[in-house]
Amino acid sequence: MKRMFWFIVGFVAGVFGSRYVKSKAKNAASQVSPSQVASDLYDGALWLVNQGIEFVNNLRRDDNEAEQSNEGQVYINRE
Repeated sequence: MKRMFWFIVGFVAGVFGSRYVKSKAKNAASQVSPSQVASDLYDGALWLVNQGIEFVNNLRRDDNEAEQSNEGQVYINRE
């Protein structure tokens, strides 16, 4: 009896859950337009490029700071 109860509860939850998800997906799809998708893609690409530029600038700044902190040091090659 317990197994039958939980089977029916799971089945009902699955049916209503899938209906809920389907209606949410339809509502979301109706709100999306091609121009909005293009705008979102452009904004995402712009953000990604800016993050890349910032990353490279941080690497260069760190490299310059490392070079300045090592000025005047003598390196001996022992081979």
